[in-house]
Amino acid sequence: MKGVFLFQIMCALAVIVGWVMNLIAVIHLATADAPLTTMFIVRIIGIPVGLLGAILGWF
Repeated sequence: MKGVFLFQIMCALAVIVGWVMNLIAVIHLATADAPLTTMFIVRIIGIPVGLLGAILGWF
C-alpha cells in the first residue's frame, strides 16, 4: 500500500512540474515575440486545462 501512495505522489509531482514548465514556455514564447503557431496556441490552452499543459510541459 505504501508503494501505491508513493507512486501517486510521484505522478502528481510530475504533473505539477510539467504544468509549470509549460507555463514558463508560454511566457518565454510570449516575451520573445514568437509567431502564433499551432503549438503556441495549444500551450496557451494547456494553462487552464491542466493535464494538457502537464503533458506539453515535458515536450
